[in-house]
Amino acid sequence: MNINLINISKKLIDNIDNIDNLIDSYFDPIKDYTDTAQDIFTPIKAIHSLYTFNKKRKFKNFLKAYAVSLNEYNLNNFDNTEKLKRYLKIERNFNFLNDIIENAINAKSVFGSMILGYYAGQILAQNQNIGFKELIILEGVKELNDFELSCFIRIYNVADLSKTVFITQLKEIQGFKFFCQLTIEKLIQLRFIDKDPEIYIGGGNKTLSFVSAEPAEEIFFLIKDFAIYNELLNYEL
Repeated sequence: MNINLINISKKLIDNIDNIDNLIDSYFDPIKDYTDTAQDIFTPIKAIHSLYTFNKKRKFKNFLKAYAVSLNEYNLNNFDNTEKLKRYLKIERNFNFLNDIIENAINAKSVFGSMILGYYAGQILAQNQNIGFKELIILEGVKELNDFELSCFIRIYNVADLSKTVFITQLKEIQGFKFFCQLTIEKLIQLRFIDKDPEIYIGGGNKTLSFVSAEPAEEIFFLIKDFAIYNELLNYEL
C-alpha cells in the first residue's frame, strides 16, 4: 500500500493541471475512465460510495493542495523512493496519511480540505514522524468551518503570540468580536490553544483571552505559506 501512495503522489504531480477532469472521469459512472485516472484512483476505489457532490468537491481541493505542497516542498521528482518507503512502513505514519484523506472529504469547510492537503504534502515531503501534535491538527482542522477558520486567521494575524492574548485588546477584530469569541471557545475545545490559567483560576470571562499553543501556530504559519491565506483573511463574516 505504501507503494500505491507513492505512485499516486507521482501521478498527481505529473497531472496537476488536469486533476479536475481526472476526478470527474473517475466518479462519473457513465464515462469510461481515462488511463491516468484509473492508475491514480484504483487504490482508493473502496471508498467510492462515500462521495456526494460536496465530498467530491472537497476531495478535488484536497488533491490539488496536496500536489501543490509536494511541488513546493521539492518532492516533485521522487528520487529517493526508498526513503519514502521506509517512512511509510512505520504504521502510524502511513495510517496518518490515510486518515488525512478521510478527514479532508468529511471536513466542515472546503478550506479545511485544502489545508489538510497542503499539510499532507508537507508531512510526506519532510518525512515528519507523527505524534500527538499532528493528530490534534488532523482532527481539529476537520472540525473548523469557514467562519471559524477566518476568525482564527484574523486573530493570529494581529495577536502577539508570545504572551496571553486578550480579544478586547485587538482593535482590528472588534467588529467581529462575537464570532472571534466563539472561535476561541472552539479552538480551546480542539486543543489548538490553551486556556488562560489566570483567568480560569480567578473566574471572570473565560472566552476573551487565551494562550497560544504549537498546533495553532503550526497551522497558522502553514496557511500563511499557502494561497488561501488572503482569502481567509478577507472572508465575509
